[in-house]
Amino acid sequence: MERRKFLGFGLGALAVMAMPRTLMATNYREKLPDVWKIKNDEASKGKSLDGTKKAIKAIFGTDKVEEGKIKLKAPDIAENGAVVPVSFKTEKATRIALFQSADPEALVAIFDVPEIGIPDYSVRIKMKQTGTVTVVAEVDGKLYSASKVVKVTIGGCGG
Repeated sequence: MERRKFLGFGLGALAVMAMPRTLMATNYREKLPDVWKIKNDEASKGKSLDGTKKAIKAIFGTDKVEEGKIKLKAPDIAENGAVVPVSFKTEKATRIALFQSADPEALVAIFDVPEIGIPDYSVRIKMKQTGTVTVVAEVDGKLYSASKVVKVTIGGCGG
């Protein structure tokens, strides 16, 4: 019995030592406060991507993106706009940003990927109405994107 305790303790200590020594998160609400104020066109009913393009330029310095290198998975029809599952995956990205055109704010989230990180994320976002979900990743100094239209049948923002 003592051997099992010793092995359990030893494996636990080894796991703690293998953890990253420093974890850092960037507060983009403080670093890029104007990006969070970029609005989508309310009159377009989620069809215009002008807000997304402006936010991409504000975050990455350019809005020139290429399609590809990102696998985006989102439902064709979301039964409830309050919890729309979105997952995306790419290789060797340094920064990833998630946008949507359905709500007033274009930007949903920004992720800084550590050098040894695996950019494979799953999140649930809130969408007021039908709109386009866009993911942009910075890979080797170039921007790549993937987009998908998600039809929302029940509004997630009070309706």
